[in-house]
Amino acid sequence: MKNRSKHALGAALIASAGLLATADVLADAQSARVVAAEEARMKSAFPRLLDSARELNKALKRVSEQRKVDNSRVVQDNDAKIKQAEAAAADGKIVDARLMLEDAYLAAKLAIADMVQAAPPAARPAAPAAGRDTPDPREQKDYAARKESTQALRDALARIADEKNDDKGRAEVQVIDKLMRDADTERAENARRGRAILDHAYLRTKVQIERLRGGETLVRTLQFDSKGDEYRYEQDRNETYRMLIPMLVQNGSARDARLKDMLDRAAKLRTEADAQARRNEFEGALKNIDESTTEYQKAIRNAGVLLPG
Repeated sequence: MKNRSKHALGAALIASAGLLATADVLADAQSARVVAAEEARMKSAFPRLLDSARELNKALKRVSEQRKVDNSRVVQDNDAKIKQAEAAAADGKIVDARLMLEDAYLAAKLAIADMVQAAPPAARPAAPAAGRDTPDPREQKDYAARKESTQALRDALARIADEKNDDKGRAEVQVIDKLMRDADTERAENARRGRAILDHAYLRTKVQIERLRGGETLVRTLQFDSKGDEYRYEQDRNETYRMLIPMLVQNGSARDARLKDMLDRAAKLRTEADAQARRNEFEGALKNIDESTTEYQKAIRNAGVLLPG
């Protein structure tokens, strides 16, 4: 009887092991499908992001020349990163390529924001919505949570880099430390700008940790944590292009009049998108804000900045 019981137990263990193995295989297959779908989505979105980065950098160059501000180093560095991103994407390194574009975008955005801040009040863009720059308790809470997550990841990166004696990881820790300090400093004057820098630090930390883990895909690193996060990214991109308009076109000029329809449409789409986002209708919000950004890009082209079509 005991032998039969042992045999039954052994058979049960073997069967359960088989079920576990099957479950693992199914989970791996599902993960592979998710990764493949995300890679396809990122590859599909990459040309638009690449053109957007090029447009922004050309606009930065034009505005800097007009205002006699020396941003040549930023423009040149961005040109190099954009070319490297294009080469990396062609080589199948889509995540590395996307991160390079994020680097270029952030550098251009901060340079543009600096010029806006230094511009006379008449040349500054009006706020797109009432109360936009007033402190928002929810945004403050989100910032604190993202900072805590970034710090935890940063500490993990430092530990893993030391364990693996990885100089690239150690150097990245220093970059992330500076980004986090810059985020806090900028946030004192502009909450959205500070959050953009903090999000960039968070992204870089995740990429480096997954690189050091070895053998694991980096695709999920650039997935947004939520539709709200994705909308905030597009909102920030939209705001950066909007800031350029009054710097390229003087109020009341003939060119300004010709651009009025495009700018009005861009502003209306942005208002609709923000209202949808507040109702958590992110599919429609993302569609409208992308169309708004496209209208701002058209306006910039019509203002005399030759950008890719």
